[in-house]
Parts: sequence; C-alpha cells; structure tokens
Amino acid sequence: MLACESDSAETVEVLLRGGATPHLTDALGRDATHYTIAGGSQHILRLLQDTAKEGSGKEPPAPPPLPGRGTPRKRKAPLPPSPPAQGSPPSPEPQSTPPPAQSPETQRTPPASLMEDEEVFEEIRRLRLERGRLLQKIKGLEQQQHSAHIALEELCLLQERLEQAEVDREQLLAEIEELRGTGTVILASDSEDAENMLDFPGAERLLSRRSRGSEPDSESTQDDDAEQEERNSSCTSQGQGNQEVLSALQRQVEELTAQNADLLLKVEMLENFEKDDTDIQNSGPDFVPTVLYDSLRKEFEELQERYFQAQAAAEASSVTGSIEKVEEEQGEGEEEDTGESAKELKEQLRGLEEQLRQSQTELDELREQVKVGVFSVEQLGDTDTEERAEVQSSDLQQLRDKVKELEEAVVKKRAEAESENDTSRQLREKVEELEAALAEKQAEDNTIVNNLRQRVSELEAALAEKQAERKAEEEGDGEQEAHVLQNKVQELQGELRNRVPRAELEEVQLTLGLQLEQLARERAEAAMRLNEALLELERLRPPPDGDGEEDEDEEEDRSESSERSITSGSTLAAVREQLEVARQEAAQALDYLCAEREGRAQDALQMKDAVPLSQHQEALSTLNSHLEQVAQELQRERALRDHAQQEISRMEAQMQSMQKDLISKEEHEKVKLALQRSLEESERSAQAAQDALSARETELKEVRSQRAAEQGAVSKEEHEAQRLSLQAEINALTAQLADLARKHEKTCTEVFQVQREALFNKSERQAAEAQLAAVQKQLADLQAQSSHVQELHKGIQESQGLVKEKDRKITELSKEIFRLKEALGALTPPLGLSSSGFSSQQVALQGRVTALTQQLKDWEQKHRAVVSVYRTHLLAAVQGRMDEEVQALLLQILRMTHEEQGH
Repeated sequence: MLACESDSAETVEVLLRGGATPHLTDALGRDATHYTIAGGSQHILRLLQDTAKEGSGKEPPAPPPLPGRGTPRKRKAPLPPSPPAQGSPPSPEPQSTPPPAQSPETQRTPPASLMEDEEVFEEIRRLRLERGRLLQKIKGLEQQQHSAHIALEELCLLQERLEQAEVDREQLLAEIEELRGTGTVILASDSEDAENMLDFPGAERLLSRRSRGSEPDSESTQDDDAEQEERNSSCTSQGQGNQEVLSALQRQVEELTAQNADLLLKVEMLENFEKDDTDIQNSGPDFVPTVLYDSLRKEFEELQERYFQAQAAAEASSVTGSIEKVEEEQGEGEEEDTGESAKELKEQLRGLEEQLRQSQTELDELREQVKVGVFSVEQLGDTDTEERAEVQSSDLQQLRDKVKELEEAVVKKRAEAESENDTSRQLREKVEELEAALAEKQAEDNTIVNNLRQRVSELEAALAEKQAERKAEEEGDGEQEAHVLQNKVQELQGELRNRVPRAELEEVQLTLGLQLEQLARERAEAAMRLNEALLELERLRPPPDGDGEEDEDEEEDRSESSERSITSGSTLAAVREQLEVARQEAAQALDYLCAEREGRAQDALQMKDAVPLSQHQEALSTLNSHLEQVAQELQRERALRDHAQQEISRMEAQMQSMQKDLISKEEHEKVKLALQRSLEESERSAQAAQDALSARETELKEVRSQRAAEQGAVSKEEHEAQRLSLQAEINALTAQLADLARKHEKTCTEVFQVQREALFNKSERQAAEAQLAAVQKQLADLQAQSSHVQELHKGIQESQGLVKEKDRKITELSKEIFRLKEALGALTPPLGLSSSGFSSQQVALQGRVTALTQQLKDWEQKHRAVVSVYRTHLLAAVQGRMDEEVQALLLQILRMTHEEQGH
C-alpha cells in the first residue's frame, strides 16, 4: 500500500513477484487498488489487475451472479471515503454556513454499489478469460493452417517427384526401344553370319557354348532348354533366338515389377500422408476446406489415371513387340526347319503366352490392389468429409448465432458507453467550470485580502501619525500625566497580550490549516471517485470487433454470452447508479466547498485568521469580558483624564500668571547666543595661550640641552641609564642577528635542496628524453621489423599457396604415374598387334614415366630450397629485438613450416 501510494512501480512489481497479496486491507478498509487509484498510476493498476487475473485463472471461474441474487464476496472492495457532509465535522461550524443534509437514499447506496462493483469485476474477469480462450483458439487455427500449407507443399513435391518418375520412365522406354532396334539389327546380322558359317566345323561347339552360357539367365524356361538339349543340333540356332527373346521379355517383366513396387511404395506414402492429414484434422477442432480436399483428390486421380495409362501402353508395346519378334523368328524358322521344329516352336510360343498371361494377371491384381487402396482411402476421406461437413455446418451455425449475439451486445455496450462517455464528459466540463469558478473566486478573495491589508497598513500609518501628532501636542502638557497615561497604555497592552496569547493564535491557524487539508482531501476523494467511475467505464467498453468475430465457439460460449448480456445490463445499471451517486457527492462537495469558501472569505474580512467555532466562542467570551474590563478602565481613564485636564487648565492659568514676570523666549535665545559666542571666544584665547606655553617649553628644553652639551657634564645616574638602555639594545640586536643567521642558514639549506632537486629533475628529464628517444627509435625499428615480418608473412602465405599448388600438381602427377604403371602392368599385347608396335608404345610410356619422375624431383628440390630460404629469414628475424606479439607471430609461422615439413 505504501508503494502504491508513493507511486513506486518497481517496488510493487518486486512485491508481487515475491507473492504479496494485493487484496489485503488496512484498518480503514482500503486496499492497494484504492491507493493506486488515488495516486493515479495506470501502470501499477495494470500490474494489480494482471496479478488478480492470474490468481483467478488458476481456479475455475465462478458462475455469474443473477441480478436478483447475491454472491459470496471473494474480496472486499475499498470503502469510499465519507465526505464531510455525511458525518459530523471535527468542530461545529458557524451558523451562516450549514452543511447540506444528505438524503437517506444516498446513505443506503454504498452497500448496493459495492455489490455492483463486485459483479462488474466478475464480469470483466470472465470477459478477459473468454478473450484468452479465443486467442488460444486463434493460435491453434493459425498453427493448423500452417500445417495444412506444409502438407500442400509436400503434396506438390510428391507430384513433382511423380512427374519426374514419369519422365524417367519415358526415357527408359525410349532407351529400351533403341536397344530393341539395335537388338533386331544384331539378331539379323547374327542370323546371316550363322547361315554363312554353318559349314564351319566349330560352329556347333560355339552354338552349344552360347546356349550353355545363356541357360542361367532364364529361370522360367528350364524345361524348354532341357528338351532343346535332347533335340537335334540342327535346331540350336532357333532355340538360342527363342531363349534371347525370353530373357528380354523376362527382363522387361522384372523392370515392370520393380516399377510397380516403386509405385506401390509411393501410393503407400500418399495413403500414409492422407491418413496423417485425416488424423490431424480429427485431432483438432480445425479442418481442411472441402474445396481444397476435392481439388487434391481430383489431381491425385488424374495422376493415377495418367500413370496407369502410361503403364498399360508400355506393357502393350512391350508385349506386341515381343510377339512380333517371336512370330518373325517363327516364320523364319518354319521356312528353314522342318515340321517337327515348327511344333516345338509352337509349344515354346504357348509357354511364352502362358507366362505373359500370368504376368498380365499379376499386373491386373496389382492394379486392383492399388485401386482398392485408393478407393478405400477415398471412401474414408468422403465419409470423414461428410461427417466433418455436418459438424462444420452445425458449428458454423452456432458460431454465426454467437457472433450475432456478440455483435448486438457490442452495439449495445457501445451505445451505453457513448452515453456514459457523454455524461462523464459533461461531468468533466462541469468540474472544470467549477474549478475555474473556484479559481476566479480565489483570485477575487486574494485581491480583496490584499486591498484590506493595504487599507489596514494605511490606517496603521494614519494612526501612527495621529499618535505622533497627539504626542507632539501633549508634549506641552504635563509630563507626569503623559507618563501615567503611557504606563496605563502599556499595562493595557500587557493585559491584552496575556488575555489573547500567541499559542491560541497558532492553534487557530493549525485548525484552519486542518480544515483546509480536510477540504482538499474531500475534493481529492471526489476526484478519485470520478476517476474510478471513468476507469469502470473504460473497463466496460467492448473489445474491438476482431475479438468477437472468431470462427469457433461451443454451446458453453452461447450460455456464457446470454449470461453476460444479463449481467452486462445489471452492471451498466449499477454503473449508472454509481455515476449518479458520484454526481450527487461531487455536487454536495462542490456546494460545501463554495459555502466554506464564502464563510472563509467573510471570516477573512472580519479577521485575518480563521478560528474554530468552539475556540471562537471561547475567544468571544474572553474578549467580551476583556472589553467590559477595558470599558471600565476607559471610564476610569476618562475620569482621570478629566481630572488631569482640570489640573492642566489650573496649571495653565498659573503659568500665564507667571509668564508675565518671566522673559520671553526670543530674548532668552538672544542672551543664550551672546553667552555662547563669548564662551567660544574665551576658549579660543585659552587655546592660543596653551600653544604659546608649549612652544616656550620646547624652547626651554632645547636651551637646557645645549647648556648640558656645552658643559659636558652628565650625571652618573643618567649615564648608567643610557648604558643600560644601550646594552639592552645591543642584546636585542644580537638576538635579532642570531635569528637572522639561523634564518639565513635555513634559507641556504632550502636553496641548496631546491638546486639539488632542480639538478636531479634536470638529469631525470634528460634521462627520460634519452629514454624516450631510445623508445621512439626502438619503436621505429620494431615498426620496420613488424612491416618486414608482415611482408615475410605475406611472402610465406604466398609461398604456402605455391607449395600447396605444387603439392597438388605433384599428387596429380603421382596419381597419373600410378595409373600409367597400372596400365602398363595390366597391358597385354592384343592378338592383332605386332611386337614392334607394342615395344614402341612401351618405350614411349617409360620415357614419359622417367620425365614425370624427374619433374617430381625438381619440384621437391625447389620446395626444399624455398623452405630453407624462409627458415633462414625467420631465424634472422627472431634473433633481432622485437615485441612479444611479433615474436609470437614468427613462432606461429615457424610452427606452420614445421608442420608442413612433417606432412
């Protein structure tokens, strides 16, 4: 509370972090919020509200109170300070300014206003909690929207990968077709060569070897190969062609199965991705729009159709090509072979057709599996989308109803807030007008007080003048009567001082100051209440439209909105009543202030300082008694004055009778002036005689001294006196001489010390200058050395680059030599080459190897020479005088060179 009252935000923040409870109240029933509002610190008020919000957020929110029922209070609201009009003032006021009486309705309003304040605070707290929930939902929506964008991006990447796979597949198909064309050409050339080389005696062995080499390539045609071994050697060429066709077909089937496996993996990935999407959608309250889902599904179906079409076209082309090849080879075999070979070929074709059918059935089964998987995913997606659409439609309807209700409530609250703002603005204007009027009245009062003070000072000056005149007039009267009157006046003044002491005046001033402070406090309380009303109005203002226009609410939100609309009406009515009460209290306070101001002005006109009523009455009673006593004494004084005047008149008569025998004043003045002149002349003559006498005495002394000198006779006593005086003077002079000698020695020692210090300083300065010159020279040398070292470092870096380049070239040359050696080792003379060509090539390679080895030796020698040169440079630099940094740099360079040599 002290920190809130002194407006120390840092102390409040530290106390709140330490676990202080801001809801505690003091002996007057006031909490920290009350003192914060009195201080006017918005930052501290916000901190207290945040802590209250956090404390309430840990517990479940209580249900909102109904207008007709009361809820148990969680904390006591600060009691509003009672204005002076409600209670009795500390001292009774004058009858001229009675305090305005307060109606019983206004006296009964504080408890109701407290309950309404609590309801308003509960409503504000619930609104803030609802706002926090809405913000959390908004964050969740944003996160899920972000995840949906990420999923879309991943889907796009998968589509691009599918397109890339299709492009690769088309390239592979083109390559297969090219290979097929080259294979047909090779087969035609092989058949021609076989026809030409049938008469060759080793043809049968070659054909049998080829057939044996191609046997392990075909696993599905092992029975056919066994039958072909038992057949005649005349059908070997035809069996070989059939086996090659079968191997080619089998390879194609394996490639297609591998492609199908890859596509199945991709489909499984897509299914997993869709399942993840559905899990994400079902896990949270958010959902992917149906339009986006439908577009993605259409794109997926199109991609699947394109894939299946391309796969079917590739399979059909491969199957037709293989059948055509088999038929062509079969036609050629039928023309060349006999009827038995034709039957065997037909059987082989049947076996191939059966294998193709099996592969086709396997492909169909794979397609159906893929389609079933996709259809199941689609069905799941359709069911999820339908259920989601129903839920979404119901949620959307609820949200729309909720949004409409919130908009209506917001519009109502805005209208009420505007009306309350208008009333508060009018109150502010009225308060400003009253403050201006008070300021004007204060200025007028100040001017009146200043005028009165000037008038009093003028009257005092006139009174002093009159008193001076009376004194001047009464000087001619009898001194005894004036003395008596003056003594009586002093006695009266002493009695008055004793009767009205200064302590009472100070007490009067203190009471007036306390009254002024109380009035200021009441004014501050009225302003504080007005600020509280304004703060409550700002709290009750509706939040911006963005907080109320969210896309999701539930049935609990609907119930809360209805309860909030009910409580908002009650809170607004409570706020209006509180504003009316504040207005009445402000008007009462202002009336009271005006009445008090007028009373103070009247009291200031009557007396300079105001006094409380009790003390004023006591002072009036004492003053009345004093006035009676003074009146009695004045009567006595008047009697005495009359008697004195009678005595004065009698004495005047006597003096008039005596003046006849006396000299007039002018004659007396003339005689007096004549006597004064004669006296001055006698004084001048006496002074002249005195001067002449002194001159005669000096002349006499001179004559006497001359006579004594002439006679040469001095008395013994005078001689002794002179000797003693001279001895004393001699002693004093010797003492002064000793002091001067001692001072001289001291000054000489000081001068000597100063000279020594000057010489020492001069020598030190010269040494410092020499050292400075040496340091400067050393610095210049070090700078030159550092520049040289930097140049060496640059050269070393360049040499390192050259060395690295040379090492790279050496490694490349060594690799090339190694490759050449391997080529030489693996090289064997071909069948069609002569020994002379082989020997010439070997000689050339050997010559190249020797040249490369020589070049490698040269590079190594150059590298060693460069390293030795830089090593000598670095050693020469290290032996010189240099800084630690340069020395460390050179040591680092040497370390680098050692490492390079080690490598």
